[in-house]
Amino acid sequence: MNMKAKRPVGSFLCVLCVLCGEAFVSGGCLVVSLQPLYDDQSIAFEEALIGSWENAEDGTRATIERGEWRSYKVTYTDRSSSWSFQGNLTKIGAATFLDLTEMRGTDPGPYLVPVHGIVRVSLTDKTLTGALLDYDRFMRAIVQKSLGKLTAAIDDRRNVAITAPTTELRRWLTQPPADAFAAAATFTRK
Repeated sequence: MNMKAKRPVGSFLCVLCVLCGEAFVSGGCLVVSLQPLYDDQSIAFEEALIGSWENAEDGTRATIERGEWRSYKVTYTDRSSSWSFQGNLTKIGAATFLDLTEMRGTDPGPYLVPVHGIVRVSLTDKTLTGALLDYDRFMRAIVQKSLGKLTAAIDDRRNVAITAPTTELRRWLTQPPADAFAAAATFTRK
């Protein structure tokens, strides 16, 4: 699947696009988790994330605001649409991750399961970079049965859904394989 094509999509995928600079044609080709990457003890908050960010490459923009408690409200805007999401920051070792999901307070119904997007982030005064878990790497690992203690399934949209508990996912991310993340995208503070 061509991961570089610019393609509009629905809600959850768009926040991931904000931080990774890619938009996807279909709902597929993402790695998501059924469990959050954070727990109550590991949630972090970084005031410097708050602000307006733009990816000069594709013109996408993100506004990150303070959310409830120690969370963020992330609004993504591309050329034609805008979406809002919930974000929670967590640190694992020296790395920082943003766990993204649909905004809280909306009930999509009993047959829809909320999922968590995992983005490794790096922040300086003027730039925010983000990288998603690499879809192709996870698909190969599923076929080769080489995920180790992580468990994953493929949904009907061809997304990889990590089904491991939060503690196991965090343990895996303490020393992820070198190819675990896709290329990072860079956003500049506006």
